[in-house]
Amino acid sequence: MAALDQAVSPSHETCGRVGVAFSSGFFGFFAHAGFLAAVREMDMMPSAYAGASSGAIVAAMAASEMTDEEIRKLLFNVHKNDFWDPDPLPSFLRSALRLFRGYTGYLRGEGFKRLLKRLPAEKFEECAYPLAISAVDVNHRREKIFTSGNLISAVQASGSVPILFKPTEIDGIFYLDGGISGEAPVEALADLCDLDTILIHLIPSANVKEPGNGFMGKIFTPWQLQHIAVDTARMEDYERQKCIVSLRGVKVIELDTKTASLGPKTLHKGPNAYEAARRSALQQLARLFP
Repeated sequence: MAALDQAVSPSHETCGRVGVAFSSGFFGFFAHAGFLAAVREMDMMPSAYAGASSGAIVAAMAASEMTDEEIRKLLFNVHKNDFWDPDPLPSFLRSALRLFRGYTGYLRGEGFKRLLKRLPAEKFEECAYPLAISAVDVNHRREKIFTSGNLISAVQASGSVPILFKPTEIDGIFYLDGGISGEAPVEALADLCDLDTILIHLIPSANVKEPGNGFMGKIFTPWQLQHIAVDTARMEDYERQKCIVSLRGVKVIELDTKTASLGPKTLHKGPNAYEAARRSALQQLARLFP
């Protein structure tokens, strides 16, 4: 094994009780899973987990004690057809004729739900560790933090990307992607239990990392502006949450493994993203906890 993989584990006295938060990031679950593998290799033994969107998937995997091998087996064998389930074309065309009145999203989400049913736990109460999952309650226009009840529905709700997926309906309420209201549910993680340290694996949006007016040279400029505005609001809320948690005496450590972004057409690059994130996280954690 390479020297990088032989990082010395931090003592529990060094970091105390640790919580791990995974940010949103579209198809960032490969990188999140690699980060989780590094945390486990460092023998940090987190006490609680939280996640939004793709981060919610890996947070649920961690809290339900899926092994790294089980996680890799599931993620590395996911194909687009496993979750790509749009409405039949005639149905879509009828919606178009109605100017999409009542149309809520392209993918039905049944394939996504089937994949989530491979999690070891169906309810939060069956997880080995406390877990917080964020989503947006569309009916009441507010953020929703799930900590109990149906785990599969909560994770599906948190991963229901607007327009791409139809909202997830739970008890008559429609929920959308947890990454809309904030990059990561850091404050919710701190509320789960007493923690000394929170590690955040952040996958920042590219347009937030690139300030300036470069959007003026891109096609669909109005859409670019709207997208930047939403991502800016998400980051502002995330920074606010970090500040609040820090004022409560919890040490907040943010790590960005700078992995390449992926999408439905680049799933084959997932194993590379996983390994790149794992190795980057090992390097950063070894420096933080020598």
